[in-house]
Amino acid sequence: MKVLLCAFNAKYIHKALALRWLYVSKPEGIDAEIMEFIIKDDLIQCAEKALAKNPDVISISTYIWSADVIKKWIVILKEMKPELRIFVGGPEVSYEYEQWLKLPVEAVLRGEGEKILWQACLKEEKIDGYASLDYVSDVAYAKVDLKWLESLDSPYFLDVDRKDSAHRYFYFETSRGCPYRCSYCLSSLDDEVRFFSKEYIERQLTRLKEVPVKQVKFLDRTFNANPKFSLWIARLIEQLNLDTSFQFEIVADRLNEEMMNFLVHEAKISRYRFEAGVQSFNEKTLKAVGRIQNNPKMKEVLRSLSDLGYIIHADLIAGLPYEGFESFKDSYNQLFETQVDEIQLGILKLLKGTKIKEESMGEGFCSDERPPYDIKATPWLSFEEMDKITGAYHATEKLYNSGRFKQSIRTFLQLGLIENAFDFMVICGQKMKQLKEPYQLTDLYLLVKDAVGKSELVECILLNDYMMQFKQRPPKIFKLQNLPERKQMIQLMVEKHGFDEDMLSHYTSCCAGFYEGRRAVQMLIYNAQHCKPERVWITQELDVIREEKQ
Repeated sequence: MKVLLCAFNAKYIHKALALRWLYVSKPEGIDAEIMEFIIKDDLIQCAEKALAKNPDVISISTYIWSADVIKKWIVILKEMKPELRIFVGGPEVSYEYEQWLKLPVEAVLRGEGEKILWQACLKEEKIDGYASLDYVSDVAYAKVDLKWLESLDSPYFLDVDRKDSAHRYFYFETSRGCPYRCSYCLSSLDDEVRFFSKEYIERQLTRLKEVPVKQVKFLDRTFNANPKFSLWIARLIEQLNLDTSFQFEIVADRLNEEMMNFLVHEAKISRYRFEAGVQSFNEKTLKAVGRIQNNPKMKEVLRSLSDLGYIIHADLIAGLPYEGFESFKDSYNQLFETQVDEIQLGILKLLKGTKIKEESMGEGFCSDERPPYDIKATPWLSFEEMDKITGAYHATEKLYNSGRFKQSIRTFLQLGLIENAFDFMVICGQKMKQLKEPYQLTDLYLLVKDAVGKSELVECILLNDYMMQFKQRPPKIFKLQNLPERKQMIQLMVEKHGFDEDMLSHYTSCCAGFYEGRRAVQMLIYNAQHCKPERVWITQELDVIREEKQ
């Protein structure tokens, strides 16, 4: 029997760990092969590639981002090969699966598939999580014993992945399930947290030296759900002699003292990236969605880790119960003040099976009926307000999370040139609608200048960020006057820091900037390696300050 294990990923850099677990759990006598596509791929070509393998069965792992694509693909596959057996599994079909049975599939497999897929392929009876037009299992969601998974070949170091391991994320899981009951989240439906053994985890992570991996992403829903266990993993990572970063999803306000001491005093900061779900700072909202959160502790931990240099990606969700426009604005501004590296402004999705979807029916929530099921309006947020928040999302991505305007925005706030971060992002988001995509960098800088106010001070501040976006002399965007002669500035740099005069004459760019609270001149020194330039500041008193490299 030939079985293809398929998925449509959002990007090439992603890969489906679920397929790899299915592959290593296949019984003897079954010929299985992993085949991954991208959601933008041509579906007919994907079908032709898959059917060229002459499969008897195609099993498709389905997620919110790939659901619509897979529905179309199933129809194409069946038209091209009517006798083909098709199974679908994954989070998107595990709840409210009935519509999938209207497609030409043999069955929907709900839950963890490492056993039930192969039982379905072999046409066994009474399979957990199995749903077809003829039979629906009493067990709605299948689970497997993690000790059994540990006995299988490793899904992390398959031959199929070795060729491009340096160019794709390395997904890893140390547990399944989530201890929290947030009503908007699918993970809350599996509140039994099961952990892989320490021996198994250590055996897998120490094998990372076998393959080039730039970033390991832990799939655990809450990395610090078990504080002692998570600290053990962190200490294990510190022992690995690897040039690799590790990303975890954490509940920041529940990082205990021992973990914080480790992160402050022992950890190599550049090794870690954290995703921190904040969602809201409105206590009534948090209570309504079943989220217990210590807001002061949350902000303290995020700010402390940010100040230390940890990269933190923090989430907010617009559209939660009792969160109106002003409340969401307050949540955004409070999160912005922590100076986390990235702010993910998400829109509430009414996901299948979640408690919030069940409770929202008939309660004034308006959402897309198709994936990704985004909220369009709530009893607390109008359509117009949601449109403004969506604009703020786009502005946050392009202006803050990109890093291109980060210091400028913070300086605008410090000087009172903008009242608060959220209102500024709303204004910029509305202005961005008038630009053609893809956005040009110079257009964005002119847009921000217009949003803050046209002044020489604003231009000087923006030039601080602008000049560091290029690895060679950039096009000029502002016409500032009263700069000292370039020849005089070069001479100062030669005299005070020993720079080579000939090199400065050929490889520098100068313009105004903002240094230590006032206007200054910045000299950018470029290099043959096309790295970011070195910056030297020349003050009004003609002091020459060499900026430390980031």
